[in-house]
Amino acid sequence: MRALALWGLCLCTAAAADGPPRFSVGGLDGWTAEKILSVKPTAYSVVEDAGIKVVAAQCEDSASFEGWAGAIDLKQTPMLAWRWKIEHLFTGLDERVKGGSDFPARVYVIAGKRWLPWSLHTLEYAWSNGEYKAASWPSPYSGAMGQAVIVPVRAGAEGIGEWREEQRDVQADFKQFFGMDVDKIGAVAVMSDCDDSHGKAHAWFGDVQFGARGGK
Repeated sequence: MRALALWGLCLCTAAAADGPPRFSVGGLDGWTAEKILSVKPTAYSVVEDAGIKVVAAQCEDSASFEGWAGAIDLKQTPMLAWRWKIEHLFTGLDERVKGGSDFPARVYVIAGKRWLPWSLHTLEYAWSNGEYKAASWPSPYSGAMGQAVIVPVRAGAEGIGEWREEQRDVQADFKQFFGMDVDKIGAVAVMSDCDDSHGKAHAWFGDVQFGARGGK
């Protein structure tokens, strides 16, 4: 059900956009809370860190997204950049199965058309707990078709409690992990979830932005 909740964001008929609204400017304005059926939602709020607005996620046996829908032209702006911070990891989980698929922080990128479910594909950039170290693996919530892939951008305890900056070539990642040539994505989301482990987590997200290769 969480895959359906997230993929419902994908509005690929929307006009091209510059990218998700900046948390540092408008907080969560322009973002939509996306709940997962029968699961307690994670609490997201706007706070200031060093004088900059960021989004704080307070997870307590919960899972939900903050999402934004809009068409991003990956031919022009394939590079996704963001920063995040977490308080702690979850230990002793097998992240490959539903009972252990909890991450203190994730950033999602979704491509496809919501009225064609088989066309939807999702990259899940995760701060992995580090128990299962691999280049990537199918999300256990993506079903038999494997339409969502977890990519552990960061794994383990290094950097906990500090802001860490990340960057991914989304177009290249769709090619690597799905074998697809994707020129446009339709939605992005941030998430902190701890419902499988029935635990707690605290994470923070800075601006999530797209840009050209080489910073142009």
